[in-house]
Amino acid sequence: MKKKFFMVLALCLIAMTAVFANGQAESSAEVNYPTKEITLIIPWNPGGTNDLAGRAMQPVFKSMYDVNLVIKNVPGGGSAVGILEATNAKNDGYTLGLATSSYLALLAQGRVASTLDASTNMMSVMEEPIVLVVKENGKYSDAASLIADLKANPGKVSCGVPGTNNVNQIYATLLQEQVGSEFNFMPFDGGSRVVAELIGGHVDCGVLKPSETIAQVRGGELKIVGVFNKDGISILPDVPTFESLGYDVFRLGNVQQAAYLMGPKGIDPKVEAKIIEMFTNVINSEEYKEFAAGVGIQLNVQSGEEFDKYITDIYNGLEKASQEIFTN
Repeated sequence: MKKKFFMVLALCLIAMTAVFANGQAESSAEVNYPTKEITLIIPWNPGGTNDLAGRAMQPVFKSMYDVNLVIKNVPGGGSAVGILEATNAKNDGYTLGLATSSYLALLAQGRVASTLDASTNMMSVMEEPIVLVVKENGKYSDAASLIADLKANPGKVSCGVPGTNNVNQIYATLLQEQVGSEFNFMPFDGGSRVVAELIGGHVDCGVLKPSETIAQVRGGELKIVGVFNKDGISILPDVPTFESLGYDVFRLGNVQQAAYLMGPKGIDPKVEAKIIEMFTNVINSEEYKEFAAGVGIQLNVQSGEEFDKYITDIYNGLEKASQEIFTN
């Protein structure tokens, strides 16, 4: 009987030791993450806003955490190819993606075989105004001259957009509704391609973001002639908003161009929390804030329930826009 008791006791001690060891391993995994480089998939060509934003994070990550943040450009499908690669990656927290409202628009329109909750959506990163851009010393001197040409020549003014049926095209469509005419939309994979086409004189105008164009604006190659959001852009305060010019581009609500951090489903909650903590600290650093201010990016860090509501509201707005604009 005594021998049996000691055997049971020994088995209990072994079991308790195993539980303790597992707990220590989990704790250690949490403390040690990351133990290798983190890959951030940018679903566009190099040179666009997401690419610039991701690359600006690299030196901050290195200085704060001694971690290499590897940028992997995976363009295609209006950002769907890269985001689906991030969604389907191993869920260990070492492959993430930087998604935008462009991908949310694809989901809202049913243009990708996925859903909003098919990935781990972690936190918002930034918002950006949308602007109308032309070639400096080109066909148009300002928004009025472009709109006059658009009125006189429906369907003949070419308008470059990164992707299709997204926030950029929504705003341009709302503008053409107000004008009573139509753009000839020309989609490209990424803002950098639109910039190149504008400089080369292959498209008449482009609907882009300040961060994609500010270097060329300052270099005298491009000119921003109008801003679609209500507040204008702080780095170019003299550029008029379309609302101030008499064009209501908000009948569907304040559709926003946002970027958010995501990854595959099933990431360990402790690892996810660490990822959110790290990216939040990087984005809120003075170095990153200086970068954002210089290119017109509006930083917007949200996580948890606040972020869930934020991203759902944007999705719902894009779904409404898709039903009223892109299905007609």
